[in-house]
Amino acid sequence: IGQLSSTFNFMASSIEKSDKSRQRFISDVSHEIRTPMTSITGFVEGMLDGTIKEEDRNDYLKIVRDESVRLTKLVNDMLEMSKLQSEDYKINIAPFDINNLICLSLISLEKKLEEENKDVDVDFRVEQLMTLGDKDQIQRVLINLLDNAIKFSVPNTKITVKTSIEKGKAHIAISNIGDKIEQEDLKYIFDRFYKTDKSRECDRTGSGLGLSFVKNILRLHNQTVTVKNEKNENDDNYTTTFEFTLELK
Repeated sequence: IGQLSSTFNFMASSIEKSDKSRQRFISDVSHEIRTPMTSITGFVEGMLDGTIKEEDRNDYLKIVRDESVRLTKLVNDMLEMSKLQSEDYKINIAPFDINNLICLSLISLEKKLEEENKDVDVDFRVEQLMTLGDKDQIQRVLINLLDNAIKFSVPNTKITVKTSIEKGKAHIAISNIGDKIEQEDLKYIFDRFYKTDKSRECDRTGSGLGLSFVKNILRLHNQTVTVKNEKNENDDNYTTTFEFTLELK
């Protein structure tokens, strides 16, 4: 009877947690969707009722287009996240050179680096670092982390990418210099839709799912990802470092 009681209590607790998680997810999705929908509706109504002048319409139509693109990206990202969290989702494990993949990822972000006037320092401890994983998904991890580093680094600073071998695993670290991230925020930074107040101000294009993708992709690889935010000695800025592991070939 005691075991049965404990089992029922455990089940009740699990159902309660699941229910709270579902409610929080619905609330988060509603919030993220409401923002672009409100903008789109407001600007369209302004054009229809004449509040927005004819000569200004193209500017507001561009905003409507951008918000529509953001909404589409949000929906697509949520669908992809749902797939990643499915028990049936399979990753394609194969050998690849992580150093080469980093170079390819940086090339794909070259235009953004130029627009933001950001430089990158690459520190490869070995010339070729063969790892095991789903190459396409790991590139997604790299793009998300590099994109964050570009967006949230302060002007006239460099982004650093370092690879090394430690304790029989490949370690990939991506660092940027920016603002302080509170310890409370660091606890939840990989959660879906979680954004700090400052990141909400800086990032009007993201869906808030990028770091959650990173965590889930590495979870599927049975690997870890960590984040540190440390005060710089020579200035008032902080260095943020995301580091993840991969199996060696």
